[in-house]
Amino acid sequence: MIDVKNPAEGALGAPHPGIIAEICSHFKGKKPVSVALGEFPGKPGAAALAAVGAAQFQPDFLKIAFPADAPSAEIVTTLRAIRNALTDVLSDFTPIPVVAVAYADTLLSSSWTLEDFTSCAREGGAAGCLVDTWEKNGKSLPDFLSQAEIEKFIDDCRRRELFCGLAGSLKSEHFGSLIKLGPDILGVRSAACGGDRLRGEVTPERVSSLKALCS
Repeated sequence: MIDVKNPAEGALGAPHPGIIAEICSHFKGKKPVSVALGEFPGKPGAAALAAVGAAQFQPDFLKIAFPADAPSAEIVTTLRAIRNALTDVLSDFTPIPVVAVAYADTLLSSSWTLEDFTSCAREGGAAGCLVDTWEKNGKSLPDFLSQAEIEKFIDDCRRRELFCGLAGSLKSEHFGSLIKLGPDILGVRSAACGGDRLRGEVTPERVSSLKALCS
């Protein structure tokens, strides 16, 4: 899957429309494409508008993240606003699945747990959940969640008929243990790129190496 984001604007930074258009056009029918929308705390209308804008390029998935201080009710309201907008405004398009994203390194300051989050995602009409990390400071997802917690998150998603993804500065050495837990998606950026996290470019050699770990 090709994930389109703008890391200069955050972990789930929204990319420029021209970039989305170019990537979606190039990979249409070849590889699934997901597009990050960013975060919209307290602004479900803005989130819905961003989703409709990104949907014009017909990606395969849209991702929206929720900061730790977002109330549970707001998560549900925002996801519903997005789903309703995509259904009502873009009735001629194939519905685009929405992925709800939480940040593992902010959970301690949140009023909800990952289990609560998967429940909100289901209630709001999301198709899947992803757990990522907000701070890109050298720490990875396993630094914030134990194997048992990650496994429970995956089980909660399965129980609620949501597909699940794991991300957050994952490195090749994490793949073996995480794959055994059975997530649907492992998301990487720096592990597939040469150079730093903002200007690094995807390299075929790194992608091939990561793919081999999934075999």
